[in-house]
Amino acid sequence: MESVLLAGIIRMVKEMNIAEEILAKYDNLFEDLSKQGKGDLRFGRSLVSVSAISGQYYCEKKLEMENDHPLPPSKRMIEGEAGHEAATSLAEPVLKEEGIALAVKEREEALPLFEFSIGWKHNNIPIIGRIDEAWFRGGNVDLVVERKFSDRLAVYRDHHLQAQLYCLGLGEMGFNTDSTAYRIMLLKRSCRDCERLIERSCPIFSADKMGFYCYMGETKAFTYPFKKEEIVKDLDWALRFWQNKRKAIPTKNRAKCRVCEYAIICDSTLAK
Repeated sequence: MESVLLAGIIRMVKEMNIAEEILAKYDNLFEDLSKQGKGDLRFGRSLVSVSAISGQYYCEKKLEMENDHPLPPSKRMIEGEAGHEAATSLAEPVLKEEGIALAVKEREEALPLFEFSIGWKHNNIPIIGRIDEAWFRGGNVDLVVERKFSDRLAVYRDHHLQAQLYCLGLGEMGFNTDSTAYRIMLLKRSCRDCERLIERSCPIFSADKMGFYCYMGETKAFTYPFKKEEIVKDLDWALRFWQNKRKAIPTKNRAKCRVCEYAIICDSTLAK
């Protein structure tokens, strides 16, 4: 009985130490930023978001113009945000301290945490992000989930990049990502109003389900292994833009230019 109790105490102390180390890294990142003021990165920034880096792989020129000529959120952006909120509306919000403690706690079944905030430095550049959904088990990251609401249920490179950056960031914070997988979940825009999405009773939330169709819409999901070496190379390339070491590279996809709200003023557009 005493040995079991002692083992439990040792395990609890270990979990507390890991949680404190992860939390300290996260807090120190923002403490350093508060002392910097205006940053040395492009657009005067002192940090870069995962979503911005993902946007580079869609079209860097558009990303540049969004900063130089900001526009109100588009209807698609608003609808996408509404869908994300619907998918996590029943989730209990937790403080970052509580979330990290839950993430490192030993357990047999992985626990999902939603809207999980991350932050780390790569080549001394602070990077931040918020993960739609991550499954933790004793400090191990079993799965990272990225949801996309779109009229086209296709996986693109920027989707992979965003999800893999989340995996990388979790590893840099101190979680174990050696066996992490990431799941890209694609949902039709009409799905945002579905009660089964809000209740998380839609079959697409099952880990082995790759697709589902009903009168409200259609969904697809694809799972991939996290490959750290690949994403580090992509990140190094992306950060050279933020370090002002190269100009913005426009997309070569004419279809993207046709639907771009900056096509009229963009000197690199292919929509002419």
